[in-house]
Amino acid sequence: MSATSIDDLAAAVRAGDAELEQLLIAVLEAELLAPSPTDPAVDGFSGAWADIEGVPHLVLGTTPQSLRALGDRASYALTLTGRRALGGLGEGAGALLHTAHGVFAIGPELVEGLRAGS
Repeated sequence: MSATSIDDLAAAVRAGDAELEQLLIAVLEAELLAPSPTDPAVDGFSGAWADIEGVPHLVLGTTPQSLRALGDRASYALTLTGRRALGGLGEGAGALLHTAHGVFAIGPELVEGLRAGS
């Protein structure tokens, strides 16, 4: 699924015309950006992380524009599928998906559910 399709689905969720579950399932197959403050080719991938109530969330984005607000925390980015990004998270971690239509938190329970169902 393309970034545009994910962004369109995110807009539909915000408008109440689609369910969050539809977006989350689509994210698994989508090509996403995983920003990094350092060059992954030189320093390895460190990722940009957000803390939500003490829970680490890996920041992901649909497009470079969706990550603009991160500034230096998104100087570099890897492209990977949502399945790979979520599959690589440690236990107890979530993801924070930046789209053209807002930010969606995917908590650890949802991450585990998506991994179990995929």
